Formats: sequence, structure tokens, C-alpha cells
Amino acid sequence: MTGAGVGSAQLTGALAARKDAIVRAWLARTLETYPEGTARFLDKERDPFRNPVGQGLKEALPALFDELLGAMDPGRLAPLLDGIVRIRAVQDFSPSQAVAFVFLLKQVIRHELRRPPHPALSPSGGEDEGEGAMDLGALDGRIDEMALLAFDLFMRCREQMFTIKADEARRRTSLLERMQERS
Repeated sequence: MTGAGVGSAQLTGALAARKDAIVRAWLARTLETYPEGTARFLDKERDPFRNPVGQGLKEALPALFDELLGAMDPGRLAPLLDGIVRIRAVQDFSPSQAVAFVFLLKQVIRHELRRPPHPALSPSGGEDEGEGAMDLGALDGRIDEMALLAFDLFMRCREQMFTIKADEARRRTSLLERMQERS
């Protein structure tokens, strides 16, 4: 993982100052990946025992954003991402759907940075030439790294699920064979 920050202190500061708005929008966009009724429940239900998925998202996304602006330590990123992608693996999301929430952060950040004042984007919403645009490129790279780690974790979860299912099928087959031998 990249150890350095996102680039200029100016961009990092702008993102940090808008953290709450960015994380709220990222959560909203992530919830949109669920069916409408489920998304509403995940957003509105405050009881963590009734809504562990929503609670997990609400705790993990701000911490992931902090890591994005900071060290991007895989030791801290992995458990945060794992809590999200493990559930999405069980919920039968495709691999691309399971990790898409990470990429949504790019859109959310760009949308938030289009709101004045921010020098990294021109008033028309396009990237300016120069340092700000390069910083956004570095930020995109860090988000991509986060998504790749999420994909690795998702695939590991899916492999574990398939191993468990295969082992269970072997146990059932073995049990049926023993029952058949006794009859």
C-alpha cells in the first residue's frame, strides 16, 4: 500500500474539512447498491443488534476515509474492508458489485470538491492542469489500491464459503454411503 498521503496538503486539508459530507454521501451511495427497502432499513435502524450491516458501514466508512488520507496501513484497512465485503459475499453480490462501494468514493469526492472553493477542480467541474489534478490522480490510485484489497478479501471469503459447502457435501455423501451400507 502507498504510505504517503494523497498529495498536496491543500487537497488533504480540503478532503479532511469535508469528511462528514463525503462520508455521508459515500454511505448514501453505498446503500443505493441494496434493494430500496433494505437500503432504507440499513440507513434508519439505529439498533446495532437489529442492523449489524448498517452499523458496520457507518463505523467502517469514516475509518476507511481516514486511512485514505493517511497511511493506508493494510493492517488497519483489511479488517475494515473485511467487515463489509464478508457480508456482501454472503449476500451473493457479484465480485464487482461487492467492491463497487470503494469506487463510489471517487465520484463522491469529485462531486464534493466541485462545490466552491477548491482549486483542484475548475469552476466548470473539470480538472485543472497542474498540481490539483495530479493530486486527484494520486488519490484515485489510493482508492484503486483499497478496492484491490477489498477484492482480495472478497475472494478469500468466497473461497471459504465454497470450501465449507464442498466439505458439507462430502460429509452428506459419506453419511448416505454409510447408511446405504447398513441397509
